[in-house]
Amino acid sequence: MPRCEGTTRSGNRCKLDARPDSLFCHLHDQSEKSGGGGATSAEEEAAEFGDLIPLVVAGAVVAGFLFLFRSFGRWIPRF
Repeated sequence: MPRCEGTTRSGNRCKLDARPDSLFCHLHDQSEKSGGGGATSAEEEAAEFGDLIPLVVAGAVVAGFLFLFRSFGRWIPRF
């Protein structure tokens, strides 16, 4: 498989393999980045933050249960 034709920030040639039917790797492939005007970076960041909210809530619930049941030390070992 051929090497990527892209360059790094320091000016060295990229060491990753190129994608099939392309001269560039997944990082340097400009066809994906331009993508026809997709979502702006602020919209992408909002979507990524919105995906984390259920995980944060679930983590808070689990932590709450751990602190609640910590008083039952003989059933749940202390950390």
